[in-house]
Amino acid sequence: MLVDVRELVVDGTTTEYRVAGDGPPVVLVHGLSGSWRWWHPVLEPLVERHRVYLPELPRLGRRLPAGELTRWFGSWLDAAGLERVDLVGHSLGGLVAAELAAEQPERARRLALVAPAGIPCGTSVFSRGARLTATLYDLRRRLPTVVGDALHAGPLGLLRGAVFASHRDLTVELASIRAGTLIVWGENDRLLPPRIAAEWQQVLPRSRLVRLHCGHVPMWESPRELASCLLAFLDEKVADDGRDEIGPGVVRGVGLAGDDDGSALR
Repeated sequence: MLVDVRELVVDGTTTEYRVAGDGPPVVLVHGLSGSWRWWHPVLEPLVERHRVYLPELPRLGRRLPAGELTRWFGSWLDAAGLERVDLVGHSLGGLVAAELAAEQPERARRLALVAPAGIPCGTSVFSRGARLTATLYDLRRRLPTVVGDALHAGPLGLLRGAVFASHRDLTVELASIRAGTLIVWGENDRLLPPRIAAEWQQVLPRSRLVRLHCGHVPMWESPRELASCLLAFLDEKVADDGRDEIGPGVVRGVGLAGDDDGSALR
């Protein structure tokens, strides 16, 4: 699998990104303290059918507050020449992807949100710290990548991002999203409670929810299942008027069709 490393200038600063595959464009947006490496386990099956773009979100600080991430991402899409794309975002990257799809509905062909931030779960700072510790323990086999990316983000950047993600509420804005939306949540997510998934689905009536048997990072914990449901969703036909022919539903495991009965797409 050939991954091409490229550079763009966004807001006067050079930023690196990666491109792989051919086909309809899809952009994968990583979460807080993440990088393109977090998507690597699902990359190979995706690039067989799609041209995959993997931007690196910038370090948060005075020059770029967390509240400006979505604006920065829109500028990155402009610089990359991407007008209408499929967006896939994880955690804080899900917040960014969802906010962009709400602010610029014409740019999002489809929207897939993997355990997204953006609807507060109402937990205390102490509780969030405990949840993060538990999540890091679940990801201990990937500790070198986690630590490396965290060092790149910097402690203050991580703190700013965590506070922003914990308090940002997109509930009102989400009503503006026109793209068909897939919501993916791990049933054992310690960081963002799985109950929040129902709230996302409620405010996104043209969405479907897939529950996987994993924690907060399905790309690492259930890569085959995540890749399978993403491909099934992304490859569905989009109607000529830009509205996706999908409806609400809940699936446990892998799949997109059926009611809340545990059925899977065959």
